[in-house]
Amino acid sequence: MLQPWVLSLLVVLLPQTWGAEPRPPLMYHLTAVSDPSPGLPSFWATGWLGPQQYLTYSSLRQEADPCGAWVWEDQVSWYWEKETTDLRSKEKLFSEALKTLKMQMNGTFTLQGLLGCELAPDNSSLPTALFALNGEEFMEFNPTTGNWSGEWPETGIVGNLWMKQPEVARQEQEFLLTSCPERLLGHLERGSHNLEWKEPPSMRLKARPGNSGSSVLTCAAFSFFPPELKFRFLRNGLASGSGNCSTGPNGDGSFHAWSLLEVKRGDEHHYQCQVEHEGLPQPLIVDLGFIIQIVCACGRDRSWFIAGGGGHRRRCASVEQNEKRAPRAPWLSLSGDDSGDLLPGGNLPPEAEPQGANAFPATS
Repeated sequence: MLQPWVLSLLVVLLPQTWGAEPRPPLMYHLTAVSDPSPGLPSFWATGWLGPQQYLTYSSLRQEADPCGAWVWEDQVSWYWEKETTDLRSKEKLFSEALKTLKMQMNGTFTLQGLLGCELAPDNSSLPTALFALNGEEFMEFNPTTGNWSGEWPETGIVGNLWMKQPEVARQEQEFLLTSCPERLLGHLERGSHNLEWKEPPSMRLKARPGNSGSSVLTCAAFSFFPPELKFRFLRNGLASGSGNCSTGPNGDGSFHAWSLLEVKRGDEHHYQCQVEHEGLPQPLIVDLGFIIQIVCACGRDRSWFIAGGGGHRRRCASVEQNEKRAPRAPWLSLSGDDSGDLLPGGNLPPEAEPQGANAFPATS
């Protein structure tokens, strides 16, 4: 059984692959809340090709949109209409399930799903259909038998509700065994080069007053992919630790990160921040109050960065194949009853927000 985790929607990777050359899975992460906070969606979904988010959808917009490098995928004209229709159907199912749970059990509920497939060597589907309630896995769907199963009382409530609608099981079977592998093969045919996507980070180093006699340095990185990134603080050019680091998704396929370091007040300008990332040809070093904006070309094999202030432009190294593996079940537990804790993005501390007169906008 997969275990729940609570790390701000960060991707955790599965260890297994199939075939001589590993191919990424196609997975949908679905989340619905019974009592959404004002202004936040009651349902949202993200689509993933391996570690890359390629799709986003929410009940506020009710349209499926491409993310990250997949914005440039040469898709068939009807593809995104089909994604939108399917996700609107999932939104309706999840909403009905939450209403039934509230009627029969009271309380506040968060219903999540992980649906998708991987490809066997013969291109047949290796399906996944798991569901969680309030951060705990409670149910799965078997596309062979067409049944939902689990040991929780809530499994019977939701499973019986959906079993009363024969078309629900039929559509789920069709998606997991036929549509999903067809979509995955289509993505690999039309946009396999997007799996090599590397988006370098835009950087900023700021300082704010800390406790008595100290200041807190914040080194922030914006709009980068893949999510692996390494911070290092330098004092007079010498390593001074990595600080206290955190990383989170932006909701558009890219990531943000920051690192905090407490230093002696008045000593701030002796420090710099160094960052290493696959999208950079060499480590970047940022001075206090100095911003580096990354500007990426549309081509798949090169990008450039511009250093703020100097206007210096440098060509980055060619992108190499970056094989990744599949995202695991993104079960999350709420902090209190605030559904906003489940939403991607918005997790930067105030001092790391990319705003202000001296800040460049994030680019993509």
